[in-house]
Amino acid sequence: MIIDSKGKLFGKVSIIDILILLVLAVGIAGVWAKFFKSGSVTPIAAKSETYIVGLYWEESPEFAVNAVKIGDIARDFDRGAILGKVTDIKIADSISFVKTDDGRVVAGSTPGYVSYHITLEATGVPSDIGGVIFDGMDYQIGKQMTVKVGSAIFMGRIDRLEKKG
Repeated sequence: MIIDSKGKLFGKVSIIDILILLVLAVGIAGVWAKFFKSGSVTPIAAKSETYIVGLYWEESPEFAVNAVKIGDIARDFDRGAILGKVTDIKIADSISFVKTDDGRVVAGSTPGYVSYHITLEATGVPSDIGGVIFDGMDYQIGKQMTVKVGSAIFMGRIDRLEKKG
């Protein structure tokens, strides 16, 4: 008999033990699929190329942007993908829009904040939907994200994405 009077399979393993092991295996498979499976597929035959990536934001904390140095590595903080190495930084007054009492919208600047243009050099593969795949993730112009550059974290938007040369 396969299951004995005590509910053990072949007299050694309980059915409950088997169910617990099965639930654990399914849980481990789910965690693996969530954290180790890439969100975008890089074509096998695709050739890596060098790209110039521009990041821009109208209003970021001045201390965070000032912490960025040429040569720092920029990455998408939420997705973990490396976007490239900083080759240029341009900082200007922040740009914020406010509505006046008479209904007009005017541009102003917030103390302690700056706008920035950061240029990156990156290695990527063209994607089939018009973007570029960096570190297994697909990016297009206009992509807004939290960016970690060196030791600083702030918001950024891709405003330039072109092949170098």
